[in-house]
Amino acid sequence: MKNSKTAPRRIALMLTYIVVFLGAVVIGGYLMAHQHQAHIPSVYLLLAFLLLACIAMFRFMRGGGNQSSNKNGEE
Repeated sequence: MKNSKTAPRRIALMLTYIVVFLGAVVIGGYLMAHQHQAHIPSVYLLLAFLLLACIAMFRFMRGGGNQSSNKNGEE
């Protein structure tokens, strides 16, 4: 009998913890976005620069992509 009464309490307690955690995540996310919105555009520019740098490095390391492939292994 005792186990049947504690199961609903555990479920209710678990749901309470989940709701409180999700509320904290939402509030924290809003505050982080609001306080750091001045930095967000610069982050996207930095990521775009890194992506372009990786593409340029790939192109230069492969010789510009103008080399024809040779199946015999000769250069």
